[in-house]
Amino acid sequence: MNKNFLKNPYYLVAGLFVVVSFLVFLLYIIFQYEKNIEKDMFTIATTDVLHITQNKADHITKILRYSDDYINDIKKDTQLQKRLEMQLKNLITPNIKYAYLLYKDRKNTFRFLVDGSEEKAMIDQKLDITSDKWFELYETKLPVIIKHTYLQKLSLSYLVPVLYKEEVKLVLVIDFSIDKLQKINEIIIMMKSGLFFILGIVFLLFIVFLIQFIRYKRMKQQSFTDRLTNVYNRNYLHEIEDTVNLDEYMIAALDIDYFKNVNDTYGHDVGDIILREVGNILLHTIRVEEDIVVRYGGEEFVIFIKNKSENSDTSLSVIQRVFSNIKEHKMFINEEDYIYITVSIGVNKTPSSSKNFLEAFKLADIALYEAKESGRDTIKIYGEN
Repeated sequence: MNKNFLKNPYYLVAGLFVVVSFLVFLLYIIFQYEKNIEKDMFTIATTDVLHITQNKADHITKILRYSDDYINDIKKDTQLQKRLEMQLKNLITPNIKYAYLLYKDRKNTFRFLVDGSEEKAMIDQKLDITSDKWFELYETKLPVIIKHTYLQKLSLSYLVPVLYKEEVKLVLVIDFSIDKLQKINEIIIMMKSGLFFILGIVFLLFIVFLIQFIRYKRMKQQSFTDRLTNVYNRNYLHEIEDTVNLDEYMIAALDIDYFKNVNDTYGHDVGDIILREVGNILLHTIRVEEDIVVRYGGEEFVIFIKNKSENSDTSLSVIQRVFSNIKEHKMFINEEDYIYITVSIGVNKTPSSSKNFLEAFKLADIALYEAKESGRDTIKIYGEN
């Protein structure tokens, strides 16, 4: 298992994927942890503030209990304005910098009525809003919290309706903010930065590994391919001979008849042409996704023909097509002249009966020898006369 792990780069890809997934999961946990901290800080820091603000809204309602028209009465009565302004100033703290009363005009524009902040807004001055929750308050008649997102602060606007005969007439607003717990914030930033850095390094390593992996696959593919014939070579056979499932294949040994005479008569360049043509015919005749062709050496080839059923006729038909296609193919030795060649093939129909590939191949090789002894240009099956 350890040997396979080291030899197979796909395990490394899977391992790298697991590491990246774990780091991303940690980053997700940190983000969730930060959200939970902010939520708890909001709850702890704002509970008393929200309660006090609600009480202040109730007190303002009592002050206006004799008024039939809150908005116009406040605009006309400067003493009432000062009294309400004093109530709002009582809400101002280091964490509450703004406290004001608003009303909504007929055009649904929010305008200032009373402002208890140091930098006061003028009466009827327009307030630009950024959330639809301001309008929801008029329907629900319930307080609304609008949270704001800042890097170093937890901030919110708290809107409390001031009612007259069950109708929202005014809105009491405070803007509340506190600094995030500095130490926790520093730790979270450090953890996120560290994880981002590690993810960056892992990503770069992944890119480098991917490039090397592609190069490795190309080099391995080249090392497994016979340059002359483009079929697999002996290196590939050594790679698979211990792992190939002999139950799934029929093995054939193929040899080009009188190949030495071709080399002696026409030269080795023509011999290479013949080998290249034979390799091309083999690749175009076999079932590429299922069968395997290996140049075993010189003019000899090994073919693994996939058995699709208990009936071996289909596999034998592939061997027969290879035999016929080579025999019928014109082998051009120059632009005009050509020759025909034949092959001898030995077949082991039941390689699974052998202990390993080498023993199974020897039986196919014995059948090949019988084919040559019987005059060549024929197919012999081991164990059959």
